[in-house]
Amino acid sequence: MSYLAIENDIKSGAANRPAPILLYGEEGFLISHYEKQLTALFSGSEDTAGSLDVSVFYMDEADDEAIMASLDTVPMLSPLRVVIVKAHPGLSGQKSGTDEGPNKKNTLTEYLAHIPDTSRLIFVSNNVNKTRKLYKAIAKFGTIYEFTRLDEAGLRNFALKRFKAMEVNITNDVLDAFVFGTGYLEKDTDRDLFTVENDTYKLASFVLADRRNVIEHSDIEECMPGILRTDVFAMLDAISSGNKAQAVGLLENSLAGGESVFRLLSLFTGHFEIMLGYKELSAAGHSSSKITQILGERSDWRVKKLGGFAHRFDNAKLKWIVGRLYDTERDIKSGDIPERLALTVLLAEI
Repeated sequence: MSYLAIENDIKSGAANRPAPILLYGEEGFLISHYEKQLTALFSGSEDTAGSLDVSVFYMDEADDEAIMASLDTVPMLSPLRVVIVKAHPGLSGQKSGTDEGPNKKNTLTEYLAHIPDTSRLIFVSNNVNKTRKLYKAIAKFGTIYEFTRLDEAGLRNFALKRFKAMEVNITNDVLDAFVFGTGYLEKDTDRDLFTVENDTYKLASFVLADRRNVIEHSDIEECMPGILRTDVFAMLDAISSGNKAQAVGLLENSLAGGESVFRLLSLFTGHFEIMLGYKELSAAGHSSSKITQILGERSDWRVKKLGGFAHRFDNAKLKWIVGRLYDTERDIKSGDIPERLALTVLLAEI
């Protein structure tokens, strides 16, 4: 993972050399974080706003001649001159001067091999085209860091670091619940590390305001009411234990709180599909981590948790439940039954 690679390069000093650096990928939080960290490292100051020795070029402003001229400028008040180029068109699928004819002289791609010792160059982009000349030149003469979404272990470390910074403690089981509750590890989610960081600060502040320094399960439920996932686990626990009255009661509370029937139904369907897969794969001798991989899930904790519920059902029952969930969605969409009643009847039948 590039965030580990760049951390090592910063600590070892390998990142601090007159060679191009490219930060790109889908995790914008990490790109922004390391852009700021590298800029502070190179300039010798945390506060670079308005600095005469830090130049930033954006998209169409990224004129190659201007970039090279800026890099050739000797720093005035800082140890090094820092040039940041954001969304350079030569890194994307668009045509730009950087990829023009082979006879073009003094191109940025050629210049990258000869960056002055007094300058540092950082490229930042969300998307790149690896066939472009500029990308290939950066790969040849510098270092490329791709920031993909964090896995479960990375997300745990990310959250834990921020809780420690706020001087609050959290046990492993509560941390697992928080990590899953953020929704960051779900497929096709729009939640990113910016939202996760906000969740950590909100939760830590909530606990500190109560003059405590230990986060509990109840704090997550109280402080993150918009995140339903822990409530669904409580419903699944009640269903799999045969406590239908409790399950229906939890359902009614969620619906009364404004939760969407279709969102609940989607979560139930996804969870029971995982439970069925877990039951079949564990019977075949696969470990929980292997099952997580086979099912294409990102949270091993979630799969383990659902696996515990799965063992309370036999395979035939789980297959019937999954089929019944599909039927319920179809019946609601066709208007055969009111959506709230459909979900209540479903839980009673399970």
